[in-house]
Amino acid sequence: MSNNGKVWVMIGVLMVIIGVVFQIIFSIVSEKQINQLVTNCENDGGEAIVEKGGHYNII
Repeated sequence: MSNNGKVWVMIGVLMVIIGVVFQIIFSIVSEKQINQLVTNCENDGGEAIVEKGGHYNII
């Protein structure tokens, strides 16, 4: 593989790593926001209906 090919492979690997990091951060932030909304709803006297599955939160 030439140097040019190695550069593109490194760029691809870097993009995958950045994508995984963003997915983890987004999942954590979303979970905190959903928990906050559920708490607010329950404090107002309502009942929140939330299904959580895996890394994705489904409302």
